[in-house]
Amino acid sequence: MQRFLLLVLTAVISIPIVACSPKKQTSLEPVVVETLISTTESWNGDSFKYPRGQAEMKLEKITAQPRFKTPLHLHPQPGIIYVQRGTLYCETSKGKSLTVTAGESFASSQDTVHFCQNNGDEEMVVFSASAGAKDKKTTIQTE
Repeated sequence: MQRFLLLVLTAVISIPIVACSPKKQTSLEPVVVETLISTTESWNGDSFKYPRGQAEMKLEKITAQPRFKTPLHLHPQPGIIYVQRGTLYCETSKGKSLTVTAGESFASSQDTVHFCQNNGDEEMVVFSASAGAKDKKTTIQTE
């Protein structure tokens, strides 16, 4: 299952992102490929741009305890988030918010200050895939 999730997340980032679209299924017997997200901008409207330097793809598994809250931060590269378990809440410094539950995905904000937290009563597991540059941070704390 983890290998399949890695394959899907890698494909989602490596295939040119064209537009927001609902879930689509393609049957490639005996495999079914389901597009979880395809978009040209982040959940809060940020346009994607790639950092200069040697391209680097990254997939991170983030496990957060109930009520965990990140400090204010931003991401200098495009990314996609998949919530495997729990409920993720994100809010920008301007008050725009997003709540995502298990099985849902979204394009993370880019260059927008925000925080995220586990709003649920259970451990949250999130997969974050990003397309950045080698030796560049994927998250920059702003507070």
